[in-house]
Amino acid sequence: MLPRAASRFLSLSLLALAVVGAGQTARAADSTVADALSSQVRKVFEDRRSAVVKVRSSDSLGIRFGSGFFADPTGLIFTHAGIVIKADAVNVMFGGRDLPARVLVADERSGIAILKVDAPTSSIPIGDSGKVTMATPLILIGYPEDLDASPSFGIVGSLDKKHLGRYFSTTHIRANLPVSRGEGGAPVLNLDGEVVGILVGRVDAGAACHILPIRAAEKVRSDLVRFGELRPAWVGVEVEDAPEPLGGSTAKVGALNPETPASRSGLEPGDILLKIGSTPITTSEDVIDAAFFLTAGDNAEIEILRGGTKQSLSVRPALHPLARGQEMQATVLPDETLHLD
Repeated sequence: MLPRAASRFLSLSLLALAVVGAGQTARAADSTVADALSSQVRKVFEDRRSAVVKVRSSDSLGIRFGSGFFADPTGLIFTHAGIVIKADAVNVMFGGRDLPARVLVADERSGIAILKVDAPTSSIPIGDSGKVTMATPLILIGYPEDLDASPSFGIVGSLDKKHLGRYFSTTHIRANLPVSRGEGGAPVLNLDGEVVGILVGRVDAGAACHILPIRAAEKVRSDLVRFGELRPAWVGVEVEDAPEPLGGSTAKVGALNPETPASRSGLEPGDILLKIGSTPITTSEDVIDAAFFLTAGDNAEIEILRGGTKQSLSVRPALHPLARGQEMQATVLPDETLHLD
């Protein structure tokens, strides 16, 4: 039998060895996870880089550069609106080619533009931006100034409805992902290599960024395909916050502007909004998101709570007054966000 002191020493030695062993196992596991993640980022980059383009535009003020990507194999490109709006000429460079591109639409409200080149191309599959949540890992592939395409990696920090006190036209993804000048319009992908957003803004001098969800970009493309133009919607209702939630929502109908779609829909002041189109409503801020995805001329269902009873109404939004004969300005994007060239 060992003396008590020797026995205690042996027990402590075995415990120390166990702790060291556990630490080494944990570090080995961390290393394995890191290696696997790094390998997947490289794979996504190599698989998708051929569908990412450098965008060059020129006007009387000079030349601007940005990034973009092919969204389908017919040569359709998503990029940043600030790069091409009012440009005299636009070219895209990819795979050793330099091709002229047509600007089909430059939408300052969403911050994106859609271009077209006359050539068959590779493309990046469209993912589901609705699955992007806090801490979702993201990969950006873009063209930093004077450099070749390169990847950046980060995670989602938040889903923002506004920035610096100004509201976005729709919720943006805020990612802790470093970006450089020249990467505006770059695709942001999930680990499966599907595009879930488009880089539209830098935050904190490029230490983080704001990303337009791909669902919002697809709304812009849908309008263009269906109508040959954008159809931002307008209902004409003022929404305020109720003091307490009813039916899970505090978004209360205030005034109804006369001779508007809202005044003809059956809505009444005091109604609690629960859903507009496909967008659930829990606060008045959610109405901004819902409005972005409505289309002028298309009927939309509105679910309300009135007198404790749920009801469904139908509204047919009109074309937004600001869209008649002029470009709609972004409701939020500050200078730091717009200038990514």
